[in-house]
Order: sequence, then C-alpha cells, then structure tokens
Amino acid sequence: MRVGWILAICVAFGGTDGSSSSNDSAADSTSAATRIVTLSGEAIELSKALAALGVPSDDDQTKNQIVLRTNDGALMPLLKDEASRALFLDARLRERPILINARKHDKIPYLQALIVRVKVEGAYREPQYYCEVCTINVRYPQVCPCCQGPMILKFKPETGDPSR
Repeated sequence: MRVGWILAICVAFGGTDGSSSSNDSAADSTSAATRIVTLSGEAIELSKALAALGVPSDDDQTKNQIVLRTNDGALMPLLKDEASRALFLDARLRERPILINARKHDKIPYLQALIVRVKVEGAYREPQYYCEVCTINVRYPQVCPCCQGPMILKFKPETGDPSR
C-alpha cells in the first residue's frame, strides 16, 4: 500500500524528477484523460508478485495491496472499491485467469475496475455472492443485507461470453 501511496503523491506533486507542477495551469491539472481498457492476467497480492521478481518489500505494506499481473508480466495496482473489493477479500478469486474492464486514468497509477470476470470451466464469469434464502446477489463477500445470513460464491452466467 505504501508503494502505491508514494507513487500517487509523486504524481500529484509533479513526478519523481523533483519538478513542481505549480506552474501548470489549473485546466491542465483537471483534464486528465481517462480511457476504458480490458486487460487480462491474474489478480495477486503485491508482496507475492514482488517476491516472484526478486524484489524485497515489507509484507505489512504490500500484502493487502492487490495488483493485476498482466499476461506480459506488468504489475498494475487495483483501486479498492465496490467493483474490485471481492479480489481483496476472497483469495479464491486470485491467482487465476481474470479479465478486467477498467478505467485507466492518465494521472493515477491505479486501475479502477468496472467489471471483473474470473475464468471458470473455460469461460469468463462475473463472481457474485448469493443468499439462497433471500435470492439477493452482491458483488463482494458479506453477510446478506436482508436476513444477515451467509452468502455463497457463485458465478453469473454470461451471454455473449468474451472467452468463446
């Protein structure tokens, strides 16, 4: 987590070259380009990804940070929000093939997930947590918001599956 914050602070204050962005116009600082991307790879704890590369790190800072390790080996940190929260909370969704539709902001090093799909039985499916009593689906593990009972991991059937 500390690595991500350091990168974010460097970007916010003019980068890592020591220059200041205070001379930039206000319009330039608020006009960051955003694009929608679809990336494949696997979600993995940053500490494990760094260890695999032989990069030492303090686990207390990197263990709780989840990154997308793309198929070409790049590490892209994920912003933890409602769309990606399941990857942070449920280890069953990590270290397996995933597709992520995300917003990529030019001035932010994090991917903002919109839709996460996990490869299950040869097809990419959206994980959801389901209460069998109330028939409620939610995006990340939690107790049922209705009956406060347990919710189970299921995968949403997809029409027009992108993996086929």
